[in-house]
Amino acid sequence: MNTNTLYLTGSSGGLGAVTRGYFLERGWNVVGMDAFDDGFKDEGFFFQKIDSANEASVELAFKNANAKFGAPRLLFATIGGLKPWASHEEISIEDFQFIVNLNIIATFTCVKQATKLMKPLGKGTIITMGAETALKPEPTKAAYVAAKAAVIAFTQTIALETKEFGVNANCIIPTVIHTKANESWGAPEDIPKWTKPEDIAALCLFLASDEGKAVNGAVLRVPNGM
Repeated sequence: MNTNTLYLTGSSGGLGAVTRGYFLERGWNVVGMDAFDDGFKDEGFFFQKIDSANEASVELAFKNANAKFGAPRLLFATIGGLKPWASHEEISIEDFQFIVNLNIIATFTCVKQATKLMKPLGKGTIITMGAETALKPEPTKAAYVAAKAAVIAFTQTIALETKEFGVNANCIIPTVIHTKANESWGAPEDIPKWTKPEDIAALCLFLASDEGKAVNGAVLRVPNGM
């Protein structure tokens, strides 16, 4: 039985829900962290409600998680999002700050705490979520592009800072993830081309394995058919 533990931020979202099930089915313990509790229960699952932009909130959640299941073998930081779609001239400073908090600040607070727990063990894997539009910027997404570009650069820097301690950091770049929420606006002909959450979860499992330990500081595109 594998006793490794996944710390999963955004665990109640479409990608998070699939990922927690994927790892639980493979014998991992999973600590889910999110602002919203979707009521999921499992003996190998421990939920912590967090405000990901508040360092004290995240620090307490990681302390509780460590007491419950021990340090993370893997942190998968999925929290992020886009709101609203608007040009840089139209977006308010409040909405710009919201996007920054939701994407790069949420990543920073969780990665910082995970690193503190991983380094003393001499092993660990950190995986963040970038976005295709950060590599190929699009209009009306200036704040989101900037925030996700920051996530990518932050992750690559972490990889340099932690490699001597046996901790790897990589960033996954999806196009559109096939979730129920995205189906509500997606074109029927495009949906089969979207990236399945299970494929992202499988990539995370590989990166956290001994076979994946050579991958560090990578920007990994998973476009499927897009």
